[in-house]
Amino acid sequence: MRHRGPSVLRLLFQGADRSVIWRLAAANLLAITTGMLSGLAPLALKYIVDTTANGSTQRHLSTPALAGAAYLGCICLGRMLAEVRPLLASTAEQKLFTGLRVRFFAHALGLPLDDHRRRPCGAMLNDLQQAISGYQIILFSLGNSVLPVLVEGVTVTLVLLSLSQPALNAAFAATAAAYLAVMAWRTRGLGAAASDVVSASASTNSLITDGLLNIEPIKCFGVERSSVSALEQAAVVLQRSWARLHRQRMHTGLAVTTVFTAAMAGSLTLAGQARTDGEMTVGGLVLVSLYMAQILRPLEMLATACRDLSQGLRFVTPLQAVFDQPSEIQMLDKETTPSTAPRAKSPGIRFRNVTLRFSGGEPVLDAMSLDIPGGRATAIVGASGCGKSSLVRVLLRLCDVQAGEVLLDDLPTTRLSPPQLRSMIAVVPQDTVLFNTSIAANIAIGKEGATPSEIMSAARRARLHDAVSALPLGYDTLVGERGLKLSGGERQRIAIARAILRDPLIYILDEATSMLDGPTEASIIENLREVSSGRTVIVIAHRLAAVQHLEDIVVIARGRVAERGGHAGLLERGGIYAAMWRAQARPCSPDCNLSQAQAAKHFR
Repeated sequence: MRHRGPSVLRLLFQGADRSVIWRLAAANLLAITTGMLSGLAPLALKYIVDTTANGSTQRHLSTPALAGAAYLGCICLGRMLAEVRPLLASTAEQKLFTGLRVRFFAHALGLPLDDHRRRPCGAMLNDLQQAISGYQIILFSLGNSVLPVLVEGVTVTLVLLSLSQPALNAAFAATAAAYLAVMAWRTRGLGAAASDVVSASASTNSLITDGLLNIEPIKCFGVERSSVSALEQAAVVLQRSWARLHRQRMHTGLAVTTVFTAAMAGSLTLAGQARTDGEMTVGGLVLVSLYMAQILRPLEMLATACRDLSQGLRFVTPLQAVFDQPSEIQMLDKETTPSTAPRAKSPGIRFRNVTLRFSGGEPVLDAMSLDIPGGRATAIVGASGCGKSSLVRVLLRLCDVQAGEVLLDDLPTTRLSPPQLRSMIAVVPQDTVLFNTSIAANIAIGKEGATPSEIMSAARRARLHDAVSALPLGYDTLVGERGLKLSGGERQRIAIARAILRDPLIYILDEATSMLDGPTEASIIENLREVSSGRTVIVIAHRLAAVQHLEDIVVIARGRVAERGGHAGLLERGGIYAAMWRAQARPCSPDCNLSQAQAAKHFR
């Protein structure tokens, strides 16, 4: 997996305001100042040692005192600045992470549905969490290691050059080269190990998220043990990946320590020889000893920073890949001029030779052509997998077709942005998804900025108001994770209230009353007829009794229109619709499954 440092940093700083920039600039200035103070402090100590060794202390007491004060001042001020810096840096970093989280969520919501099918939500959330950890590592390494260490290293190098000891300078240069060689040798292995951690972490978090989101079926089917077993296997892989990463870090640390020991021994030997030969003062020997440790410490910190930066960049790379995926708006054809969505009347819907397939498989819609008149209700029926729901996804532009086009009257839907197109449509799905918030907030999703009176009006028309009013908290009642605190019928009526509140030009009822009892279903069907009068309505149904009253019934088979007409006419034809009707009308018996299989045979 290839990572790109500059683009990764641009991703973090995108949209950062001036306060963030100024805080980070001030924090980095403090880091640079701290590095300079650390590099200059030993000079004062050298002066103290030299004046003391030369016996000049008594004659010039003020000079060593000033040097001592300078030494202590450098150390004290450096430590104080080091304590102040995290306050400035952390405040700016948290603002950057807040912006990153918001942009990630907005971008993820704007991605096409196909991208979400390929990438589970748990894995995407893990990408964000890993990236924030990676950015924390990167910013810490840059602010606490790279900048101050570079400044300190340059300062120390300049002072050492002033000692006129070519052998020592050559030893320092060789040490730096050895550190760079070790890091170049070890970085590749660190990057690969970090990538394995990212991949294993995504798998583990995806399993946890899926398990918690689907807790009800897990309990119903009693598969808790197998779910835990699957997670345990993934967690073991993650554990081993982390172990491999830490082994790589340990090997790098041992290699760096070896270089440090060899360099320290060689430099001290050279400095001792120079002192013996009279080429260096006692203070110079102390200075070299301190600087040897001090210049090796920056090199060691730089090596650690390089190691951490490599790991951090690997952690961020998957999030960069998410942002690299174009959103639905970005995917609009740039050569097409967006049009204004029609609002005057409910449009007719025309599918023209539409072909849709997933992942190179068999076509779900096979060159389908279908005209749905505006302002009327049309039923679409067929066996499971025949393409009914795919028509809805194509109409909403949740899926990209491989061929053909969809038009509203004469306007191609590709001329409208996805938000424009979807603002005209309200869908009542069979499986209603609710958010873990109040009943009122879940209904209000149908219309941004809806008032309480509008929400209650929609609930009344969906036959939901009385049930909600009987609750202790009324419309403020929390529905629980995915609506688990409500019955299936209550969840379905919330979905209907959402659609009513939206007041769309096109209604799509996808098994909209499948979870309701008979009397409630009849009442809501009648109510839906009222609210959708004069609107374009698509009724997708498996139970034919729910659509037999409609004059226009379309039968889909193998991704194409197989039959079309009214209930009586389709029965007289004796085809697919008639076979389905007979299978559903017959009381359940040992032959029931056989009859259903015979009916389904017509669709294949």
